[in-house]
Amino acid sequence: MKYLNNKGINDILFYLPLRIKDAVYKLSDTNKYSVKEIRLRADKPVVIVTERGSSFLTGNGKLSYIISDSLVKITCDELSETVKRVCEYSVYSHQEEINQSFITLSGGHRVGLCGNAVTEHGKIISVRDINCINFRVASERIGCANEIMTSLFNSRLSNVIIAGPPMSGKTTVLRDLVRQISDGNAGEYYKCVLIDERQEIAGTSSLKTQCNVGSNTDVFTSYPKRTGIELAVRSFSPDIIFCDEIASEEEAEVILNAIMCGVKFAVSMHCSCREELHRRKVSKALLESGLFDAAVILDRGENVGKVREIIRTGGEKNENFGNSFDCDRNLHYG
Repeated sequence: MKYLNNKGINDILFYLPLRIKDAVYKLSDTNKYSVKEIRLRADKPVVIVTERGSSFLTGNGKLSYIISDSLVKITCDELSETVKRVCEYSVYSHQEEINQSFITLSGGHRVGLCGNAVTEHGKIISVRDINCINFRVASERIGCANEIMTSLFNSRLSNVIIAGPPMSGKTTVLRDLVRQISDGNAGEYYKCVLIDERQEIAGTSSLKTQCNVGSNTDVFTSYPKRTGIELAVRSFSPDIIFCDEIASEEEAEVILNAIMCGVKFAVSMHCSCREELHRRKVSKALLESGLFDAAVILDRGENVGKVREIIRTGGEKNENFGNSFDCDRNLHYG
């Protein structure tokens, strides 16, 4: 697997207060380029999340796993200024995104925000006093979908669910899967459509995709998944459609309808094991339809996108989701 020179952390540094930026910049390259999240909480230590878990930032540019007085804390004023910078000094124009708790930056980086929600009839109409920010660093890892390509896309297309717990690499794997299929690694140059609802997969900015999603891919940026799928089937005659984080029965329904029109799908969703796939209404509806070929469950750990299990349905309706095999034994990273 080829790792790209991940400059994502450098994109994030632009938004941080100067003294926190300096401390992050002093991190060793090994630590700096393995950062997955930077969590800022008002008057609390800055938390750096890597593949080894959560740690705390010290003033001399090191990571500590012990809470002490030497840790860097962010002030309320600094946090407020960071929010403004993320919103390009127009918080009001980003209110709808803030209500959904995230803003996507150029390059596909996601910024999570939370504070005091103002609700009306059960719906969030605004969020005030934002006191927590989570920068999630988007990463591109060429080849992290190799195992999935070999098992499920060897000279053919399949309907596949990519499942895993948070931070298991679902989006990263889906991005590499789009690239490989679009660039002919499945035997021909299939027409690919990417429904990039949250602008995280392709990272489209100023007409260009910031991430490599292949040479034969059409990107529907910020389209709601249901609308994007319907328009893509109607106007772009895709061979396969890619969607991230399927979460509703309505999305599952439009996917199944499109499959019955002859379109293949590769989608991701939050599920950490076979039992959760069976219990969640959305994944259960997709797999029990008999239209999906397999579900791939990713594992947490140091290898982003590591396959823990492939559950094959054989294209047949099966409440138990068919047979599976242990990919830790058969498919692994060297």
